[in-house]
Amino acid sequence: MGGEKGVKPDPTVWLPLLDEHRMTSLPEDTILEGTLREGLYADHPDVLSTLAAWTGRAYLHEEDSRVEVVLVYQLKAREAARFPWVHFVLFALTLLTTLGSGAMLDGVDPFRTAFLDIGSARIPYPTWIDFGALSAGALFALPFLGVLLAHEMAHYVAARSHGVRASLPYFIPFPPYYSVIGSLGAFIRLRGPSVRRSVLFDIGSSGPFASFLVSIPLVIYGFGQSRILPGGHPPGTPYLVTFFDQPVWLGSSLATRVLAGWAGLDPGATGAVLLHPLALVGWLGLFVTALNLLPLGQLDGGHVVYAYRPKVQRLVGRLFLLSLGALGFLWWGWWAWAALVLFLHRGGVGHPPLLQSEAPLGRRRQVLAWVLFGIFLCTFVTVPIQL
Repeated sequence: MGGEKGVKPDPTVWLPLLDEHRMTSLPEDTILEGTLREGLYADHPDVLSTLAAWTGRAYLHEEDSRVEVVLVYQLKAREAARFPWVHFVLFALTLLTTLGSGAMLDGVDPFRTAFLDIGSARIPYPTWIDFGALSAGALFALPFLGVLLAHEMAHYVAARSHGVRASLPYFIPFPPYYSVIGSLGAFIRLRGPSVRRSVLFDIGSSGPFASFLVSIPLVIYGFGQSRILPGGHPPGTPYLVTFFDQPVWLGSSLATRVLAGWAGLDPGATGAVLLHPLALVGWLGLFVTALNLLPLGQLDGGHVVYAYRPKVQRLVGRLFLLSLGALGFLWWGWWAWAALVLFLHRGGVGHPPLLQSEAPLGRRRQVLAWVLFGIFLCTFVTVPIQL
């Protein structure tokens, strides 16, 4: 497999080696697919010399005594790097909204909130920003943004390590009055195709691994700083935070149940765990990991399952979609999440095919796929939130 070296690639050098070929133009890339002429193989001197001179990405795969070739390259020269203003502004706004949410979780109102009464509805709105008061939310906002950043930058680094162009993370701010966390998360855009299952797996799995590994120590430390309150809790949601003077109950996953037990936080039937801000951040990190590992479409879980078993991903995705429909009777948010996934994937949950889906994944990655399945089972929460 070749890599980008900053020199404009010349695809015509491959044409004498190919028995047949097809060219596909994408918005930012061109793909040349072909089959090596009879008598040529991957380590033939002519092929090796052409690979050595090639400056794009090249994937060779032998199937049924023929060698498939996929070349990915740019016809246009790259533009000079510009300051990522969009990413910077979105991050700054998300920092503001998450700091606001963190302050409200700490019982501080940095926005001097007023209310607009429309009939029986009271709509909150800010009248000022007290930047000094925002600092009360730093203990929540900064580590929370760190978890999101770790997740998305792991995707980014994995993509770039395979020569797949990717954007920097886009953070999504959200008004803190309508969101306990002040954000709808973050995402990156892949700007180049993933040709092989191994590449798709590395990109898709990197984010969940990163957010899981970062969240575990936050949960452990945060549980150590949390405490049990008397008074009981709703079924299945033993963890408590207060937001804008309103109690918010959070559910328990297998991972949080085990870690809470290690910390001596067993609320039983007559108590509740009042979460420290870092425990909340860790809980959110584990929840984000589970959401992304759902095997639907082009979520991280969809990437992983397709990379592991391309022919069964669509069936697995449909079964999980039905499961979310049933779980929606316990928490309506599962219906909203399922609807969002269907909207983003135009009504389906199948993963789009790769150009070389026949290329094997490898035993190490197959083992890691099962590790990710275990992580999903440990972090999934049946009833995440109750108000």
